[in-house]
Amino acid sequence: MTDEEAKWRVDAIEKLLNERKRMGRTPITQFSPPGFPKADIFFKNETTTATRTLKHRFAWALLVWAIGEGKVTSKTSAVYDSTSGNTGSAEAYMCRLVNIPYYAVVADNLEQEKVKQIESFGGKIIKVPVSLRNAQAKSLAAKNNGFYMNQFGNAERAEEYHESGNFDFESSNVLHEILHQFREQGRKVIVPDYFVHSAGTGGTISSVGRYIARYAAPTKVLLADSQYSLFYDYVIENKFTNQSGKGIWTPPGIAGIGYGYDIEPVLYGETTSLTRQVIHEAMKMPDIATVAAMRILDEMGYNVGPSTSLNFLVSLYKAYQMKLRGLPKLHRLTIVTLANDPGDFYLSTYMNNDWVEKSFKSFGGVVGMECWKKLINESIQTGSDFYSKGLDVCPGNFS
Repeated sequence: MTDEEAKWRVDAIEKLLNERKRMGRTPITQFSPPGFPKADIFFKNETTTATRTLKHRFAWALLVWAIGEGKVTSKTSAVYDSTSGNTGSAEAYMCRLVNIPYYAVVADNLEQEKVKQIESFGGKIIKVPVSLRNAQAKSLAAKNNGFYMNQFGNAERAEEYHESGNFDFESSNVLHEILHQFREQGRKVIVPDYFVHSAGTGGTISSVGRYIARYAAPTKVLLADSQYSLFYDYVIENKFTNQSGKGIWTPPGIAGIGYGYDIEPVLYGETTSLTRQVIHEAMKMPDIATVAAMRILDEMGYNVGPSTSLNFLVSLYKAYQMKLRGLPKLHRLTIVTLANDPGDFYLSTYMNNDWVEKSFKSFGGVVGMECWKKLINESIQTGSDFYSKGLDVCPGNFS
């Protein structure tokens, strides 16, 4: 490495470390459902970052890793990645910090709000059919002397690149941050019973799972999965490692999470970074129920997107399961989950009744959403089982 290149790398990493310092620790909000008097659900609010998404810390980790490993240099023409939106906006932001052009290869039906978000941070948009995103990003990077970031394949490398010690610039591991915040806030419970999160790349939930395993924490990792995603079967039974989800995945799904719309199987280290061995449990929810939960959270003052709403729904049902099982007399159930992105990224889709009516027609559209909404609200207030009842009485075949 030349002195000039070494200087560029030091300068670039310094800019990114300063960004991590600016980011600080995102806040935690407590929600205690009246129907579950012995349970608390905590939202780690990642929407307060500069790009307003969970992917801000993830994109930071990816670019620090890529520069540190020499994958991205001063000679790199551009960074390319396949994205459903949020990673793209965060990667665009980080690449702009170090003056590297960025191209987001996105689905041709990506929400316009997310397109504008990527472009607002200097990213360029390339639209393709959703199943071709990965192949196109990889091909364009090779053709143009760029670097294919491959968030799906490289998440593990990036997330594990940063230690969790007391170095001036703290680890990017979100559970490490949560545990420190619980301790500093003087909470009686400083280690949660459950960490609930959905998976797109699988990087965040896997990094938390590895952290828990490494430090022998008693926290259980619960994967919140969408209705037609392959991840549930992949985690529970190691399925779909040699076949794709073609014919199984049904649009629109839940934005940014789940797996099955691509033509490739679930290939660890290539199409996913989800480490199934560090996940303790997995739970699926009907997509229309997730939309209903998003509307409920909005009415409660939580400006969050559909993946956060799925996290909440699974957390709520876990509270019901644990209530049914019976908690020890003095024990409070503590569930931590993440607020991944804001609801205003989805004003034209999940928050739009016309879009819901059309996209979820086979599940009753708006009527189906209202059915689930009523049952979820009842569960919040009374501790009832919204899931089993919803499968019975709300429109649609959920088998």
